[in-house]
Amino acid sequence: MKRVYGLMINSGDADEMLWDHGVWETEEAANEYIVNEMSTISGVWVGEIQVNDGIPEAADYAEEEMVECALCGIEYNPEDVNTDDYDEAVCINCEPGYKENMNIA
Repeated sequence: MKRVYGLMINSGDADEMLWDHGVWETEEAANEYIVNEMSTISGVWVGEIQVNDGIPEAADYAEEEMVECALCGIEYNPEDVNTDDYDEAVCINCEPGYKENMNIA
């Protein structure tokens, strides 16, 4: 389990986290955010949150090579370009029109 800290408010029935403001690794950093960014708002405090951290270290995302669509010339993630079914790379946006033109020819 990993401990992080978030901003909390009391909504009347229960304490709720302000998810859209993020989380911090230390309580001090979260308190500093309240002082610097939310000093005019009352009723906000730092609460501890325990999360099940399935990845022990920060996730390492490999930068994927972008693939250019042969029809529109826009670069896409490889998942958004069909390179298996056609002779050229066709993006998901151009594919319906490409299929239609293939049937006419």
